[in-house]
Amino acid sequence: MQVLVADDSRIFRVLVKELLEEKGVTVFEAADGKQALDAALAYRPELLILDALMPRLSGFDVIAKLKEKLPEYQPKVFIVTAVYKSYRWESEAKTVYKVDEYLEKPLEPETLLAALRRHFPGENF
Repeated sequence: MQVLVADDSRIFRVLVKELLEEKGVTVFEAADGKQALDAALAYRPELLILDALMPRLSGFDVIAKLKEKLPEYQPKVFIVTAVYKSYRWESEAKTVYKVDEYLEKPLEPETLLAALRRHFPGENF
């Protein structure tokens, strides 16, 4: 399984990458939205873990541009946020952008693993 982790926090990327690599996942990293878009188009991972608010493109912008450029590519998408913490934002993310999970920071490892188990039941999470 391949996952793209896009967040402007290097610490967040490293922690998630280490957690996922322990489970046998191949992880690509991006430090901003433009890098995330380019990596998603190049590698087409099964899951995108995107920070809602990143430099150059937000996580939501990445989703929209991917749908424009490659409508047949439909990965699972988890949005993580430290800013947009309310049911209204979560509801909009899920209805407008078709986000599969809306996770708030600080993100506990077990919360991420539980989300992964929900969406990838055949994997070893």
